[in-house]
Amino acid sequence: MYNTQMRLSLALRIALSVSGALCGHVCAAVVVENVTIVDVAAGILRPHLTAVIEGERIVAVGPQGSLKLPVNARMVDGTGRFLSPGLWDMRVQLRNPDRQLPAFLAFGVTGIRDPGGDYLQAAETRLEIQKGKAIGPRIVASGPAVGGNQTAQTARQAFDRLFDDSVDFIQILPDLSREAYLALAEQARHWRLRFDGAVPVDVSPLEAVNARQGIIEGLSNLGALTEDTVIHFFEKCAMMGTRISPLLSRESSTKLYQLTALAKRYKVELLAGTGSADAYSAARGSLQNELAQLVAAGLSPREALESATLAPARLLGWDRLMGSVETGKLADLVLLEGNPLEDIGNTRRVAGVLAQGRYYSRQDLDGMLAAGRQIAQAVH
Repeated sequence: MYNTQMRLSLALRIALSVSGALCGHVCAAVVVENVTIVDVAAGILRPHLTAVIEGERIVAVGPQGSLKLPVNARMVDGTGRFLSPGLWDMRVQLRNPDRQLPAFLAFGVTGIRDPGGDYLQAAETRLEIQKGKAIGPRIVASGPAVGGNQTAQTARQAFDRLFDDSVDFIQILPDLSREAYLALAEQARHWRLRFDGAVPVDVSPLEAVNARQGIIEGLSNLGALTEDTVIHFFEKCAMMGTRISPLLSRESSTKLYQLTALAKRYKVELLAGTGSADAYSAARGSLQNELAQLVAAGLSPREALESATLAPARLLGWDRLMGSVETGKLADLVLLEGNPLEDIGNTRRVAGVLAQGRYYSRQDLDGMLAAGRQIAQAVH
């Protein structure tokens, strides 16, 4: 824990020294002028608007020139740019927070879901970010994943330990025994704590839906099923609210593309996730790669964008707080140089990010990426 704190402290010092223009505290107000707002739900653009952000909240959105602007606000020119809800990567491995956290923001990712990691470390990191002592996205985490040839009793004990730690959800592994899976699912339903993961080998996909599994990760286990069975499974997912994270960046094929498109056709809510344990970089890939894969599988750019914005907000029960650019919502936002509803590749063209009360310009974000490289050299 001490080493983690030291690395986080080093990360913050380097990031702030490289990126001198960063707000070292919550900005009093930020105004994004003459910007086009991306309405993900409706799939439309709302041009020539001004958004006013105070602290963590969007306090006003209106036509350019119609709003009373706060005194001494930080002014951001939105001309020719697009203001979208911040992105969520719904499957990351938070192993090197000192390098990963700033990189997420640099790629427009303002929220992450960390399954199977060290929950206490994730919770500590989350608190550091909330206090402004570290830079990074919002974090939801599970703690150690539950797997292996366990009994019903040991699975319940594992659940109890995680529940006592106040984890955000339970993550399961594909090698979890059938007996343990059913026992854990029963506990999760009783205590209303979501459980996610790949469907275990000894459990059918339909049984997982009936057990109220929250997220099913990956689609490769559907490949041997008949089309009618797959369609019935997707219909049941849509009816029960079971989400699917295809993880196409980890494994893609014509068959998986077809299954992903079929899931969307039958109204299954899809979630974009990378499964990455590395800090984002152009070479190593990013959430934007997953969004491009979803479009390649047959989703529209709007549907792909939804899988990283509105869909995560709905899963977490936070859709009244985030997932759209509206007055009263949290200002987790990404400013883009191009229209993501026209070309999902424009999600790579990040001009700025608003996250947890701070505005980061492109210069700031580049400085944070540079800091991450310095950190990697300093701690390894």
